[in-house]
Amino acid sequence: MKVLVAGATGRTGGPVVEQLLSRGHEVRAIARSLSKLPPKVRDDPNATVIEASVLDLTDEVMAEHVDGCNAVISCLGHVMDLKGLFGEPRRLCTDATRRLCDAIEERRPVRPIKFVLMNTVGVRNPDLDEKRAWFERWLLAVLRYAIPPHRDNETAAEHLHRGVGKHSTHVEWCIVRPDSLVDAEISPYEVERSPTTGLFTGRPTARANVARFMVELVENDELWSTWRYGMPVITNSGREAG
Repeated sequence: MKVLVAGATGRTGGPVVEQLLSRGHEVRAIARSLSKLPPKVRDDPNATVIEASVLDLTDEVMAEHVDGCNAVISCLGHVMDLKGLFGEPRRLCTDATRRLCDAIEERRPVRPIKFVLMNTVGVRNPDLDEKRAWFERWLLAVLRYAIPPHRDNETAAEHLHRGVGKHSTHVEWCIVRPDSLVDAEISPYEVERSPTTGLFTGRPTARANVARFMVELVENDELWSTWRYGMPVITNSGREAG
């Protein structure tokens, strides 16, 4: 398969690229700095590195990069420092999602392209009656207006849910919601339709597990049919790998 990965040098995007390549897929990796990619990725014959910020690509170039792909995985996110939280671009995830989907629509592929968006458990699924405690609802409302990255995650998901919708003939999507992200090796993990913990009682989720799940969504049509147009929540299972 051919897969375009946006955010290829991120802490989750990196494992996504490496796992795709280890399984023999062709990867087009959008990365702001070639030097941030490990040599095994840069030197892999199945890897094509596009050294650019995704928002700096023209519409024509973006369409060229999605052309011929079976899937697009977006692992873009904001750096958790002062500049990343409050600096530009404030709509990184939203604008990238919109432009990538527009590029797919412009190419009009014969078969729908799978679009996998890494998001956050703090964004609710409007198709489900996801309940939270009053304090958590209040806190999320504060984050929505006070912390730009949270609002960006919400509007990126909203674009797929409402903008692209469920009737596009060219784009199918899945929004993956990790719980508390940690750096750890691949281990058993669980996937649920909705959060099973509160904002302050979250379970750790290995970035490698998030990468594995997104790669399997791309590869496995049966798994894709289960989570297509859904917003699965992924957490470590707590069981030791056997």
